Amino acid sequence: MVVGSGAAGLCAALGAHQQGAASILVAESEDVVGGSSRLSGGLVMGAGTRFQRAVDVDDDAESLYHDYMQLNRWDVDAGVVRRLAERSGPTVEWLADLGVEYHPTLVFGGEERVPRVHVPVGRGQAIVDALHRHCRDADIDIALGRRVDRLLVEDAAVVGVAVGDDEIRAGAVVLATGGFGNDIDKLGAHFPSAARTGWAWYIGADGSRGDALDLVAPLDAQVAGHDHGLRLLHANFDRIYEAYLPGWLMMVNGEGRRFVDESAPYGIMDFVTRQQGDRVWVVFDQASLDHHDATGVAGYKQTIPGSSKKRSPHWNGDIVAQMVREGRMVAAGSLEELAAGLGLPGAALAGAVARYNAAADQGGDADFLKDPKFLRPVATAPFYGAELRPATVCSTAYGPRITADAEVRGRSGDPVPGLYAAGECTGSVVGAQYVGSGNNYANCVVMGRVAGESAARRVAVIARREGALA
Repeated sequence: MVVGSGAAGLCAALGAHQQGAASILVAESEDVVGGSSRLSGGLVMGAGTRFQRAVDVDDDAESLYHDYMQLNRWDVDAGVVRRLAERSGPTVEWLADLGVEYHPTLVFGGEERVPRVHVPVGRGQAIVDALHRHCRDADIDIALGRRVDRLLVEDAAVVGVAVGDDEIRAGAVVLATGGFGNDIDKLGAHFPSAARTGWAWYIGADGSRGDALDLVAPLDAQVAGHDHGLRLLHANFDRIYEAYLPGWLMMVNGEGRRFVDESAPYGIMDFVTRQQGDRVWVVFDQASLDHHDATGVAGYKQTIPGSSKKRSPHWNGDIVAQMVREGRMVAAGSLEELAAGLGLPGAALAGAVARYNAAADQGGDADFLKDPKFLRPVATAPFYGAELRPATVCSTAYGPRITADAEVRGRSGDPVPGLYAAGECTGSVVGAQYVGSGNNYANCVVMGRVAGESAARRVAVIARREGALA
C-alpha cells in the first residue's frame, strides 16, 4: 500500500513491483497523479552516472556523500544520506531505462566541484508520466480522490490504512504524501523561518497538507527536520516563480553592507539570508535595467537546459516602473535619497556602492568573488531599490524520521513494523542547508524506490512465515 502518487509514491510502487510484490495499491488524495513532482523542474542529483561519464565528469557516491554532509554540518542522518548518495546514480539511470530522457548538458545544483544534476526533457511531468506508464503496465492500481485519514495498527504494527469507513489491509504501508506547505498552521509550527517572514507562499501541489504528520502522530513516531526546507528570495511584488536572482543586482543587508555574491545558488542564498535576519535589499541603476531590457537576458548564473525563461519576470523595465508607481519599489535621483527611501544607513550604502563600482571598473570582486560578467556598476540615475525576503516556499523537510531502508522510526529508535516513508514528507534527509537543485527530487525517487523495495521484502518474509505455519 502506497499513500501518495508523486515521484516518491510511484517509485515506491514500481520498486515494490520489481522486488516481487504481487498486489500494490496507490491512494492519492487529489484527482490527478503526480503531486508536487509533476509541477517541479524534475532536476535529479546523481553521482557516478553514465551520463556524467559520457561528458568526462569524474564523480562518485562518496564525493556526493561528503559534499552533502559537510554542507549540512552533519545535521542530517548520515546513514540515510549515504544510502541516498549510493543509490542516486543508479536511480538516475533506472529512470532513463524507464524512458526518461535527459538533456545532454549536466548542471551544477549548488557550488559542488563537478556537475551532477540531470535535467529531464519535459521537466517533472515527464518523470511522472514515465513512472505512471510503467505502473499501469505493471497493473498497479492508483485510486484518485482517496485521502487516507488513519493507519490501521495491530500489535504495534501497521497493517493497513483507512479512508473513512473503508479499511484496506496491507502487509506494509509506504507514506509518500508530500510536504505541508499548504497548511498554514503546520508551516508556522514546523517551518517557522518561512512563515514568519510574512510573505510566504508555497509552490507545491494542493495536496501538500502534511498528512504524514497526522497519520504517524498516534504512533508516537520520531519526527525530524524542524525548520528545514527551501525558501527563495522574493520581492513583495507578485507570486511569479523565479528561482534565481539576476546576477547584475547588488544586494545589501540592513546595515547597508554587501554580504554575498549576488549570483549565488538559491540553496546558499537561503542560508546566508537567514544570517541577515531574513530581510535584505537589492539596489541597481537605470543602465543595468536598460541593458537587461535590450538583451532580453535575465543574467542568471545557472542556465537550465530546456528552460524558456530568458527575461526576468520581475527585474525588467515594465515591472520596475509598475512597482515604483505602486510604491513597492523605491526610485531615487541619488544614493542618499535611495537609502532614505529604503530605510538604510546612507553613508554605509554609499560606501558599499562605491566599493562595488570600483570592483566593476577593475573587473574583479575581491570581497565576494562574483563573476566579473555580472559586475555592473550602480552609477546611472535613477537608482532603484527593493526589499527581499525568503518568501517562496519550495519545499518542507520536517516529518517522520526514517532509516536507511526508509523504515519509519518509533520513539525507541527501532522501526515501526510495516511502516515506511519517502520523499518530501520525511525528516532527517534534507537538511537546513539545501544542497542544491535536484536535492529534493533525488530524495523522492531514490528513497521512494528504497521504501518500495523494503516494503516488498517485508511482505515476502511475512508470506514465507505464514506459509511455514500453514
